[in-house]
Amino acid sequence: MSKIEDYIKLGECKKPHGIKGGFLFQLVNPEDSILLKKSKIKLIPLNESSSINKNGEEFVIDSIHFGNKTVCYFGGIKDRNIVEAMLPFEILYPRSLFPELDNDEWYISDIVGLKVMDPDGKEVGIVDSYFDNGAQICLKVITENNKYELPFVEAFFPKVDMENKTIVMIEPEYD
Repeated sequence: MSKIEDYIKLGECKKPHGIKGGFLFQLVNPEDSILLKKSKIKLIPLNESSSINKNGEEFVIDSIHFGNKTVCYFGGIKDRNIVEAMLPFEILYPRSLFPELDNDEWYISDIVGLKVMDPDGKEVGIVDSYFDNGAQICLKVITENNKYELPFVEAFFPKVDMENKTIVMIEPEYD
């Protein structure tokens, strides 16, 4: 089994769909999803209530439908009770199967672990993770004094430097 670093998180699943074994996926980028019928994905449980092995399990997509919702079915799972037992989980896809990127491009998962710098170049923290709030990608940043969950927009993150593994953050001002 491959290491977790060999995968990119595509989203999460916390809800079943229908009674015939469907999963309601919340994907980071459903418009340009790489997922297709017969894609092999890895599922990692989000907590102990999931019946999925804590080290993850691989499943093959039997069918997937994109639209207002992303609904997915796995081969061999045809019962809502099995679906509910598997929930909640993260959806991972092998990084090696993603398209090659140009030098100035990167995947959102590459942001995790970058050093966070203030506009003056002083290191203030680290990017801990990211999530999709339904409207945009948000970064979770941990600094010495705070934890931030900020939209990944230029107003808060004006510069990403993958070569130096840094990202500039403008801290929000609170009144």
